[in-house]
Amino acid sequence: MPTLRATHPAVADYFFPTGETLAGEELEPPALSDVLHGVRVASDAVMVMPHTCDFYGLEKGRAHRDRLVARVHRLTGSDIQNAELLRSGEGFGHTFFLPSWQDPTDAARDACVNLRQMTTVDASYLSRTRRMARLSEPARIALRRRLAQFFTDYAPSPAELVEADQRGGLIREARALVPVERLRQVLGDQQTNALLRRLFDPRAHLA
Repeated sequence: MPTLRATHPAVADYFFPTGETLAGEELEPPALSDVLHGVRVASDAVMVMPHTCDFYGLEKGRAHRDRLVARVHRLTGSDIQNAELLRSGEGFGHTFFLPSWQDPTDAARDACVNLRQMTTVDASYLSRTRRMARLSEPARIALRRRLAQFFTDYAPSPAELVEADQRGGLIREARALVPVERLRQVLGDQQTNALLRRLFDPRAHLA
C-alpha cells in the first residue's frame, strides 16, 4: 500500500548530517512543478484509520473515494530506541503498538502504526481480499484512546470510550428511535436517566 512523504525539494536533493536539516523559515515554497522531486513513496502495510462508517460502501463510502491510512512499521530495524516502552503504551505517543498478525508470540515481528505518517489514498487501493488483519474490540478501544491523546493531548478513560462505543452502537442500530428499555439494558437506570435529562430537560443545561 503506498504512503507518501513530501519533503521540500531543496532538502530532498541534498545530504545532511543525521538530525540536521534546513528549517522551514529558511525555505521558500517550491514551484508546483518541483514538488514531485521531494515526494517519496513507501510500500509498507497500513492501517485504515477512520471509523468503518466513513469508508464502508453501504454508508459514507459511497459518497467519496478518500481513504485515510497510516503507515505500519516493523519495530525491528526501526529508529525506536526502547521497544518495550512502546509496547507498554506509556511512551512514543505518536505510535500504536501492533503485535504480529502472523504470530502474536513472535516479538521479532512486532510492529507499530506511525500516526505521524498518514496518507490519503483512493478507494481502489483497498480490498477486503488483501486485508491482513482486523483489530479486536479491546484493541479498537485502545486505538481510540491513543488517537484522542495524539490529536488532543487528552486520553479518555477506557470506561468513557466503552460507553461512547455503546451509545454510538445504539444510534447506528436504530437510525431512528431508540427504545428506552434498550438504553437501560446497556447503560443501566442511573446513566439512562442522566442521559434523558441532558437530552430533554431544559433545566439540566442550567445546573
